[in-house]
Amino acid sequence: MISTDKAQNALRSLNHVLVLARKMAHDRVAHKEIADVLDVAEYLPRLLAEEDDRTSAFRQCLGDLAARWPDFGSALQYFDDPNVRWPW
Repeated sequence: MISTDKAQNALRSLNHVLVLARKMAHDRVAHKEIADVLDVAEYLPRLLAEEDDRTSAFRQCLGDLAARWPDFGSALQYFDDPNVRWPW
């Protein structure tokens, strides 16, 4: 699970990761890189669904994406934003 105060942030971040993955495909980024991003995107909902608090693991996944591909820093910013009002 993700802490209740970060649930909307997590959904907004997940949506943004998927949007950026689609952009990578349109930009003809190497398939391996897109697959690596989608591996993370596939894992994020599992963290949302777990019974234990996985908020820090969710954030770490976003941080790992941002470290490898700076464009994903915006997904991390959405997660950290205390004023996110809607997930998309």
